[in-house]
Amino acid sequence: MRYAAAHKEEARSRILSAAGRGFRRLGYGGIGVDGLAKEAGVTSGAFYGHFSSKAEAFRAASMAGLVDLREGIERVQAEQGDAWLASFTEFYMSVRRTCELGESCALQSMTPEVARADDHTKAAYEMELLKVVETVAKGLKHGSLPKRRQTAWAILSLLSGSVTLARSAGDAEVGRQIAAAVSSTVASLDRD
Repeated sequence: MRYAAAHKEEARSRILSAAGRGFRRLGYGGIGVDGLAKEAGVTSGAFYGHFSSKAEAFRAASMAGLVDLREGIERVQAEQGDAWLASFTEFYMSVRRTCELGESCALQSMTPEVARADDHTKAAYEMELLKVVETVAKGLKHGSLPKRRQTAWAILSLLSGSVTLARSAGDAEVGRQIAAAVSSTVASLDRD
């Protein structure tokens, strides 16, 4: 029986989402195709019907994670106007810092894995990352576009790095201290 194109796309999306969760939770080396298929509730054969390899699934999942981040930033910018950066920082330093690792931000959890990936994956990831930087830069209020891009890199680096540090701390209070320090610093970056 042939499936409609919409059904196939829905299945691919479901598998991609599950693969992203698996990679974020266990890392590229910590999960294989069988585990990714199980995470998605499909057979390994069904997985290979959508992705030719684990590496292809990782590339797609890491890029999808950055698309989700960019679209999330765009939503916060549209909803919060000039207050978007404070709202986004609060969300990132609370929800993204404390959520289950499989639901974490791809910027924080998948970037170290991308650093170990092949050149094709790195290039694709960089292309999506540059779109995230542009989105952040466009939402900033002060400075020329090159200056706002520089500030955007600093903001994204601070947020993702601090979540990594906070997640690695065994003491929740240390995580809260990291979050408070970074939130304060991020708020100071988009000023005259």
